[in-house]
This record gives sequence, C-alpha cells and structure tokens, in this order.
Amino acid sequence: MPVALLALAIGAFGLGTTETIVMGLLPQLSSGLHVTIAQAGLLVSGYAIGVTIASPLVAILTNSLSRRATLLLTMAIFIAGNACSAMAPGYVSLMLARVLTSFSHGTFYGAASIMAAQVVPPAKRAEALSLVYIGLTLAMILGVPMGTVVAQMTSWRMAFWLICAVGVLAWTTMWLWIPQDRASGPVIPLSAQFKAMLHPLVVTMMLVSMCTSSSMFTLFTYITPFLQTRSGFSTHAIDGILLMIGGGLCLGNLLGGRLADWKMLPSCAGLMAAVAMVQILLVPGSLHPWVCLVLLFLWGVFIYAPMAPLQTYVVACAGSAPNIAAVMNQSSFNFGNAIGAWAGSHIVDTHWSYGGLPVLSSCFAFIGFALVGLAEYYVRRQTKKPREVVPHPLTSATHAVVAKPEQTLHPHA
Repeated sequence: MPVALLALAIGAFGLGTTETIVMGLLPQLSSGLHVTIAQAGLLVSGYAIGVTIASPLVAILTNSLSRRATLLLTMAIFIAGNACSAMAPGYVSLMLARVLTSFSHGTFYGAASIMAAQVVPPAKRAEALSLVYIGLTLAMILGVPMGTVVAQMTSWRMAFWLICAVGVLAWTTMWLWIPQDRASGPVIPLSAQFKAMLHPLVVTMMLVSMCTSSSMFTLFTYITPFLQTRSGFSTHAIDGILLMIGGGLCLGNLLGGRLADWKMLPSCAGLMAAVAMVQILLVPGSLHPWVCLVLLFLWGVFIYAPMAPLQTYVVACAGSAPNIAAVMNQSSFNFGNAIGAWAGSHIVDTHWSYGGLPVLSSCFAFIGFALVGLAEYYVRRQTKKPREVVPHPLTSATHAVVAKPEQTLHPHA
C-alpha cells in the first residue's frame, strides 16, 4: 500500500483521539476548570455538534481547493484548535477551542476518503480507506487511554499538547507523501452538487451510516457501567475488555474493506443482520462473563466493518458531488453518535436499565438492515433503465468529479 495512506492514518488517529479524549479527562477537567462532571461532559457534545453543523460549510468553502490543499488546511486547523485547548484559561474558552477543532473533522475525513481512493488501484479502494480508518480505530484503543495516563501524571493540558504533536507529525507526513492532485476538469456548481445529494440512493446510504453509528454508540457510550452492572467486571478488568473490543474493531475494519471490494450492499446487509443478532444474544449473554466477552468481540468486528465502506460508497453514489457527499456522510456518522448516546441515556433510566441497551442497539441495526434493502431496490431499479455506462461505485469515486452536472451515477451493488 502507498505510504500516503500512512500519512492519512496518522491524521485520522489524531482526529479520533481529540474527538474522544475528553471522556478520559473528565475528573481532571472538572477539578481544573471548577465545573461539574456533567458540564465537562458537554465538551464532547460541543465537538460533535460542531462537526455536524460546520462540516458542510467548511466543505463548501474548500470546494475549489485540491484535496491535498484541503488536507493540509484542515490539519492546520486541527493543530491550532488543540493548541488553543491546551492554553484555554477557562471552561468557555476551552469549549470554543473544541468547536474550532471540530471544523477540521468532517472535511478532513471527506478529503482523506477520496485521496485514499486515488492512490490505489480501483479494486483496492475500499480496503485502502479501511486502512486509513485504522488510525481512528487505534485512537479508540490507544489514544484515549494514553491521554488519560498522561493527564493523571501531569495535567490535562499536556494531553492536548501531545495531540498537537500528532497533528504536526500528520501535517508533515502529508506534505511529504500526499501527491499533488491531477487536473480534474471543470468545477461542478454547488447547486448541481446539492441536487446530486438528494438522490434517493445517496440519502438512503447516509441514513444507513447514521443507523450504524447509532447502534454502536447506544452501547459503547455506556460500556463501563454495562459491564459492571450486567457482568460484574471490575474496573481493571474492563480496561482489558476495552482493548479486546478494540482488537475486534481493527479486525472488522480490515474485514469490511475486503467485503466491500467484493460485494458492497450484500456485505453491508449481512453485517447489519449479524450486529442485530449479536446484540439480541447479549441480553442474556451479558449475565455470563465468558459468553459476554465472546459476544462483545464479535460485536466489535461486525459493528465496525461497514464504517469505511459506507463512506466510500456514499461518495461514489453522489456522482458529481464527491466532496459534499464525503463530508455530509461524516456528519451522518456524528449525528448517529449523538442519537445513540441520547437514546441510551433514556433507556438506562427505565425499568430496562442497562439490559435494554443491546435491545435498543439491535433496533438501530435492524433499521439499517432494512435501509440497505431499500438501497438494493434503488440500484436494481436504476440498472433496468437504459444508459451508456454503469460504473461500479468503488471504482469510480475519483472520477465522479469530472461528470457533467446532469449525469446521475447508477451504481451496481
């Protein structure tokens, strides 16, 4: 694989770490900023809301830039935002710094997903993006625990300075290894790009992305109290379990790329069904520690496998709007994060308590499964219409930008 993918993975690692680092710094932030734990937790929400709202706007502003220039610009914003976070004198200034950092998130992943597809052969594009997403996976496994340890040994500010250093490393490697964009033809008007985003297949697949993320974060947000309450694991044991789940996420990331390069929609449907079944089994299985461990590992594999392929597929399906599509799908993922965490918070306050989390998570997965079936219907309906060329989405993502505005992509499954 090209070395450019390593540069993109480093950037993804930094973004993934800064997105979730606050969850490991809540006690230090609460005492250092003289706020409650709940108020400190809003720093996570501020980042997620910033990603959801700002990502499309940043994508519009960078629409005329090359992908390489966009990656370097967003990483510079990332560095500046984390530096401001490290130097923030109070709670409000830290919140503003977090929002500033979030401006880089969606646009970076959008540009990175398209760049990853450009530097590999057509048959390897979904797998290439899954390698980039390993950086995000490693952030969930290693970034947050390491940041927490650093904050405990020094201060929470040092954790943000270290993330800043990761950003500098990512910017440098991207400057050295990311190739210059080739001329891609005339710029597609924004009106035509937004029109392409309203295509039923594009909307449906973004809803699949949202449901996948909602299913994951319904349980993952509350995984520690879930394991303590349902399975009786200790805090130290849970640290090891989280690493085990992270291993499942990594395996799923690699598996998803290979499956998507084979058959995208059937693979996605099978994975969503597998997630739903594992979650249902987790309701009784979580009462038996060893059964719970096996099911959680399988859950990690199945829930993360569709993430990178969904990003690639949405970009391809959008045809003349690859930049907007890549960013909007990231907003869908983040909105799903918020929905899952919010819905889970209401379940744990009912008589279902933590035992209801897998049920709710499986409901999101079942909805995602049904939406994939709807997407398959749209694909089959479109392939019956007369057309000159029917490009496969995972082999046409980087060429979509040169399509005429009135052209519509009719992807195979």
